[in-house]
This record gives sequence, structure tokens and C-alpha cells, in this order.
Amino acid sequence: MKYFILNLVLFFSLSLFANVRILDSENNNKNLKWSTVNDTVMGGRSSSIWEAGTFSPSVFKGYLSLENNGGFASVRHNVRNKDFVDVSGIYLKYNGDGRTYQFRIRSKSASWADYYHEFETQKDKELTIFLPFRNFKASWRGLNLRMLPTLKSRDVMEVGLFLSDKKQGKFKLEISDIVATTEESYQKYLKSSLSYKTKIERVKDNSNQFELSFETSTNFNYIIESSSNLANWKIYRTIPGTGETINYILGNNKNNKFYRIMSLAK
Repeated sequence: MKYFILNLVLFFSLSLFANVRILDSENNNKNLKWSTVNDTVMGGRSSSIWEAGTFSPSVFKGYLSLENNGGFASVRHNVRNKDFVDVSGIYLKYNGDGRTYQFRIRSKSASWADYYHEFETQKDKELTIFLPFRNFKASWRGLNLRMLPTLKSRDVMEVGLFLSDKKQGKFKLEISDIVATTEESYQKYLKSSLSYKTKIERVKDNSNQFELSFETSTNFNYIIESSSNLANWKIYRTIPGTGETINYILGNNKNNKFYRIMSLAK
């Protein structure tokens, strides 16, 4: 006897107005050019690699060495072809190792310097954070530069990750999403994702059908997508949020083994 196994995969998407996606674990990121720069350019011994995710998180990992007065590892990505005018910061979704990293930005107004914002990680725990552009600090070779202007969104031309916490040893940071967006959009995303209470169970009167139940917000539309392999997704149904729990009967289609819910701001 063949059993039809149905799985529910929840994704809380930051598909919000005026956002700029830089890295997205729901896509194939192999074609994005990220390059590593380590302290070896100054005689150090640190090493790092960037593993681009294919429908999965991308990974920045390596070994931080303090030998020869070294102690930094980084990875960078050119974003000159993107328009950051209507955004106010960077949203990150990541899984770390307990170390403190920096998100770095190169600005057109002072391309020789770096703007950075630190963010902490917890070992094997997925976290999200919003880093406002106004809170980024300008630096050059470890020295803070107070004379440079506040980072402006329209000047962003390069983004990257940087580790220099003076702790020798292996490191690993998994990045699921990097999105330039607004603080308001991020707050709406948090309210939507944290309020999701979702379950899926067989219909009592018909064991071949399943009922999907999930809480909704009036600020969002909800897109149910289906897939047979977790790689190719199709829109199954779009449902406007009502502020109440929605019960939706899923049809009996053996090709749809996986379902996910995406939230889209109205």
C-alpha cells in the first residue's frame, strides 16, 4: 500500500514594498559573485570560503588566525546594479556559531573606507535582525572615522561580511536572506511571522484530503504554494488576510507533497 505523505514547510517571506533582495535562500545563488578577502593580503594566515546556496542558505566559513599580526576574514559582493534609494537598512536572516560578525558596506561617497555594523550570533540558532543605515560606523583599517558623513542608501555599492573578533579558531555563518528594506517593513514582517499558528491535519470525513489552518493579519495576503520536490514551486491559492484563523481544504493531488505559506504585505 502506498502512503501519501504531506509536509508543510513554512516560509515567512519579506516580500514587502520597496525591498531589494541581495541574497535569497529560496533561489539558486550560484550565479552571484562573492569574493573572499583575508588577512593574507597583509601576511596573515586566516582562510575563508564562500559556499553559495542552491535553494538553501549560503555559508561563510573558515579559520581565523592571529599569527603574523593577522586576524580578519571577509567576503564581498558588488551591488552597483541595484537601486537602494527607497530603503533604510539591511535585514539579515542567519544561523551562527556564537561569534560577533560585522556587516560591511562600501559607499560611493567614500569608496576607500568601510561602513560597518556589528551583529551577534548564537550557536546553531536562527536569528533575524535589522541594521539601519544611520547606525553604520565608518572605518579604515580598524580606525573609526567620525569625519565621514552618515551612510546614505543611495550610495551603497558593495556589501559584505567581516570577522575580526580576536578569537583564533574555526568559524561558520549561514546566511539565508540579505534584503535591503525599511524598518517599518521589517516590523510588519516580525508581527506577521511571529503570529503564525499553523497546523495541517486530515479531514475527518475524507482521509484523502487535508485541512490547512493558519492565523492571518489584515495587513497581509497569504500565498499557498505547492511543490513535489522543494525546488519547483507553484502558486496553489492566494488568500487575503482577515485577522482571523483561515481553514483551507487542500485538494487530493499526489504530485503536491509539500506546501508553504508566503506572506505579502498589502
